Amino acid sequence: MEWVLFVSLQWIVLGSPTQPTTQQIQSFPSEELCNKAAEAIRNELNAPIPGVRVQTLGRVVCLLRKDK
Repeated sequence: MEWVLFVSLQWIVLGSPTQPTTQQIQSFPSEELCNKAAEAIRNELNAPIPGVRVQTLGRVVCLLRKDK
């Protein structure tokens, strides 16, 4: 079994939303490592960037992939 990290991002540019995008990051051997990566991404998303008129919305989720 492996953990997979899904990151869905959407930008609001001058009040207009863009289409959301989703990225998949695979092969985390443990839930703890996946959650640490997710937390690092969340921290980056929440860090303010002065003078920028773009808002970034994100959803970051770790899921367990079971072997077939």
